[in-house]
Amino acid sequence: MNSSEKLSLAIDQLSDAGYFIWDDFIPNEDVKELVSIADEASNTGDFKKAGIGKQALFQLDKSIRGDYIQWLDRNNENAVVLKLLDEIERLKTRLNETCYLGLRDFETHFAIYPENTFYKRHVDRFQQNAHRVISFVLYLNRNWQEGDGGELAIYLDGKTEVIQPLAGRLLLFRSELEHEVLMSYKKRYSITGWMLDKDMSLTFLP
Repeated sequence: MNSSEKLSLAIDQLSDAGYFIWDDFIPNEDVKELVSIADEASNTGDFKKAGIGKQALFQLDKSIRGDYIQWLDRNNENAVVLKLLDEIERLKTRLNETCYLGLRDFETHFAIYPENTFYKRHVDRFQQNAHRVISFVLYLNRNWQEGDGGELAIYLDGKTEVIQPLAGRLLLFRSELEHEVLMSYKKRYSITGWMLDKDMSLTFLP
């Protein structure tokens, strides 16, 4: 299945099921490079403990969320990161053209979950700042095996879909859907982000 066919399927499934799994969104060599970049940044202290909420409601609570993050943008000079940002921009544009979602921008960051961490059930679309429309997670976990944990559970009308965090897999889902990152029993890598209906510089406004 080529990328155009994958996109058509993504559009249908986002509309019908609320989520879409796109395997091999990036090649293995890019996964390896992105993990190396994340490890280097983590070792030099560029990752920060992730919190919950925005603005005045922001708080750190390891009983709810255990990951560490580093925001990504075009100030990053690494060619693989810039290529990925271009791919996400193209995907956003195509989704916008075909689904009329009013998407104008996206925000994204590396996320590392240390061993025995998780992110409890939540939604990505903040009540006080409801500009996130489509959430995405690109998994970077090479050689992931059953029992490593770190799956993402999406809750859909009384049923639960559990997504394995396989390297190169892109998960797209509607930002209002409840979901959680299950306990990760080994270090878990991803790039997580949101497609927005306002320019990113404006999403911090009430």
